[in-house]
Amino acid sequence: MTETETRDERVSAPDAVAFPPGRYGRRRERRGRRPAVTAALTAAVVAAGLGVSWSLYEQYGHGEYTSNLLAYDDSVPGQVSVTFEVFKPAGEGAVCRVRSRNMDGAEVGAAEVAIPASDATRVETTYTLPVTGDPNTGEVQRCWRAD
Repeated sequence: MTETETRDERVSAPDAVAFPPGRYGRRRERRGRRPAVTAALTAAVVAAGLGVSWSLYEQYGHGEYTSNLLAYDDSVPGQVSVTFEVFKPAGEGAVCRVRSRNMDGAEVGAAEVAIPASDATRVETTYTLPVTGDPNTGEVQRCWRAD
């Protein structure tokens, strides 16, 4: 037979594979499915996910105290003037963390600014933040309820 000729003989596979006895160990029987265990594990994973979601919402999800940066001025050496508005519940005070960073991203000044309690739900504040380097930004990181 030459390289261009082909053979069309097929080898049929046996119906069952017979392994030599004792060579590959004992064959295990197929285990049946356990839908109760699968359902219990699925319910446990879902419950754990809901628990984690609830705790993270309680810790970070309340939008009662929010801030919005309106402007910052870093033209005066040694300080940054940050103007921002705070949205808070009426009759309560707030605390906001204000910071400034340099061109490298390092923090050069930070402070916690107290917003006094008032009946207003929106309070506009300007805070002059002292800095120790060459500032590039003025930011309001977050606000929370005053204790």
